[in-house]
Amino acid sequence: MITPLEIQNQEFATKLRGCDPQEVKHFLYLISEEFANLLENNHVITRELSVLRARVGDMEDRDKILKDTLISAQQIKREIQENASKEAELTVREGQLKAETLYEHARKEVDKMARQVQEVRRVRNDILAEVEMMVTRFAHFVDAERQMSVESDKLRSFTSEANKNEPHVLNRVRKESGA
Repeated sequence: MITPLEIQNQEFATKLRGCDPQEVKHFLYLISEEFANLLENNHVITRELSVLRARVGDMEDRDKILKDTLISAQQIKREIQENASKEAELTVREGQLKAETLYEHARKEVDKMARQVQEVRRVRNDILAEVEMMVTRFAHFVDAERQMSVESDKLRSFTSEANKNEPHVLNRVRKESGA
């Protein structure tokens, strides 16, 4: 590559009817200045381009990272949803199983209590029957005792009359007994 200094120091051979060496020198000086500016601009633009390329590279890396992160996040979201759904199903199944177990236990307890109630009723009915029988027996006993008391009273009054009127009582006993 030609440098601005090489342009400034360029010498041309002179020939008859050649160009004005002063003008050529001046023109070469202008060209070298312009070339130096262009080279400087080129260096600035090259540095900026390098910086911009680095930034673009960073942005591409970030974009790739963001895309990968987004894909990972979507995959994690799907997994979380699937796990939550499975966990919810499992919780529902466990709840149903517990409910069925509790229902079965409660049903057995109800059956047990129903049997106990039936047994208590049977025992109550047996006791009532026994009490009724006892009351009936006591009523018969009381009636028999009354009867015996009446008979005893009759016998006492009869024996006391008999002691007073012995012959007369014997006749009366005979009449009452049907002899």
